[in-house]
Amino acid sequence: MNPQRVRAYTYLLIVVLIWGASGPIIKFTLGGIDPLPFLAYRFTISAIFSLIFFLEKIKRGRKFKQLRENFPIVVLYGILAVPLALGILFFALDKSTVLDLTLIGVIGPLMVTFGGAIFFRDHFTHREKIGIGIVLLGVLLNSFYPIFKAGYQVRLTGNLLLLLFLFADSSATLVAKRVVQKKVKSGNLTNMAFIIGAVILIPLAVFVYGAGNLIDTILTLPLKYHLGVWYMALLSGNLAYFLYVRGQRSIEVSEAVLFNYLQPLVMIPLAIFWLGEKLSASFMVGAIIIAIGLFIAEYKRSLAK
Repeated sequence: MNPQRVRAYTYLLIVVLIWGASGPIIKFTLGGIDPLPFLAYRFTISAIFSLIFFLEKIKRGRKFKQLRENFPIVVLYGILAVPLALGILFFALDKSTVLDLTLIGVIGPLMVTFGGAIFFRDHFTHREKIGIGIVLLGVLLNSFYPIFKAGYQVRLTGNLLLLLFLFADSSATLVAKRVVQKKVKSGNLTNMAFIIGAVILIPLAVFVYGAGNLIDTILTLPLKYHLGVWYMALLSGNLAYFLYVRGQRSIEVSEAVLFNYLQPLVMIPLAIFWLGEKLSASFMVGAIIIAIGLFIAEYKRSLAK
């Protein structure tokens, strides 16, 4: 096998482990801090390390030619990936469950596959269309099932936000692929995205909470929640995004997103045994329908890869 492809697979498997744990860690940390202060705190940390990254590059004489030439699309990626996608995800998990995220999240790779067929001319078969239709049925059933349960409004809102998050995140993935094709370094792209996120989210948090209240919230946060924020900032943030963009360099978009299907192998056990979430009948039915759709849509392509 091509060494570049092996490296890409290794990077993406590391990302699976990091991001598979991210949903439960976000949910746990939201028990001690609201979404907007969480985001502001997280991207303050990420932006500081990103600025250090660029300062070190400047000291070494780097000119960032490709980054400057493609700055508008880099900014677009930063806005989609950070304040939009991640911002929506944090508010969604505050109102929904990690188990809902594992089911609803499967349409994210399918959105990227569909976008790859449109923008990158990836092959998109009739079989895949049928499978995607079945997956969407399972996702919609699980998303709107809370309508029939007591207290449905909060969870339904969370599920709808999860769908919106997946649309923004999939768009960011496609933009990232285009930027990488323009020879922008993956490290430059991801670190620039975190700086953009900080520039947008920190002033927003100060406006909503006030600078004094925001600082006091962070300083009085228990250690266990600080650890959750730092995990999201450095491991799930700077490291994982760098590896994810780097991993897409040597393989197709539609192939890279197949690794996203492995995240529930980490996410579901943590949701059940750590967070105490319960497997409901609706979850099991939705999971079976989605699994059938994924098998139809992805089996032959996965086997070939």
